Amino acid sequence: MLKALKRNTVAALSLLALSVPAMAEEVTIRAVSGWTAGSIIASRYEDFIDKLNERGKGLVQIDYLGGAPAIGSPVQIVKKVKGGVYGMAYVTGGWYTNVLPEADFFKLSEVDIAELRQNGGYEYIQKLHAEKGLHYLGRTYDTSPYYLYLNKPVDSADLSGIDIRVSTAYQAFFTELGASTHSAPVPEVYTLMERGVVDGFGWVAEGIFDYSWDQVTKYRVEPGFFTGNGHVLMNLKLWESMSEEQQAMLNEMMLELEQGNYLVAENDAKEIARQTEAGIETIVLPPDQAKIWSETARRVGWEEARKINATVADEIRGFITRP
Repeated sequence: MLKALKRNTVAALSLLALSVPAMAEEVTIRAVSGWTAGSIIASRYEDFIDKLNERGKGLVQIDYLGGAPAIGSPVQIVKKVKGGVYGMAYVTGGWYTNVLPEADFFKLSEVDIAELRQNGGYEYIQKLHAEKGLHYLGRTYDTSPYYLYLNKPVDSADLSGIDIRVSTAYQAFFTELGASTHSAPVPEVYTLMERGVVDGFGWVAEGIFDYSWDQVTKYRVEPGFFTGNGHVLMNLKLWESMSEEQQAMLNEMMLELEQGNYLVAENDAKEIARQTEAGIETIVLPPDQAKIWSETARRVGWEEARKINATVADEIRGFITRP
């Protein structure tokens, strides 16, 4: 009778174990940034990590390894995320066209991430990333333009005779306006400007002081062009290996981060005011030239997008642009 009781007890405990969901073990994600650790652009992502580590104890933790260039080139980061070296990264679209060529299209976005989550664009973007072994978590830098910074003045959209350091994101745009272009990594911009190798460079409002570019820059041209963009990506296999509770935690924290995206515009205004105080003058193009500038950016941007992938360009355009 005692043996039978023991058998029944073991059986009951086995059934109980099957009926109670196993608690997910805490997962630690190795994360990096394409921007320098501690820089203004990286700051909100780093705040996101700090908050996640506080609220995700026992569930999800982030091991933040820092940002480029200390961890290497920003254009290699997403390759390493796809390969599983890192689990999470914060990057701009132009830095991972070597994994997802269509990531370049994000610069053409005219709507914010909140609208993309409502109009189906978010799911479409997730699908594009999943096909490349990535999970698209969200966007925390949007609707903030790039600007042209110069050490010599211009008064029109004709940039003939101007040499500009470019990234692939806006090389075609400046070439169309007549400029000569020079490709170089971000850390080399200061030296190129200081030595007069280039006359200018493209960048957003934030970050000029992080790289000390204010010391070699005299002018910022308005209007801006394209849209600066920062995205949080994950390794797809890692994402799929996580429990629903862990995924929900990351989604919740990402949504909270996105709800503060209005801070980008506020930071832009502060940075532009700071640039003015530092002696960087604003060149506002005349209305007719500003129109040429903006229309050229949009036209050339979509022409280049269709060269990369016409099908995706036409599909994503319906999500990320205004009628």
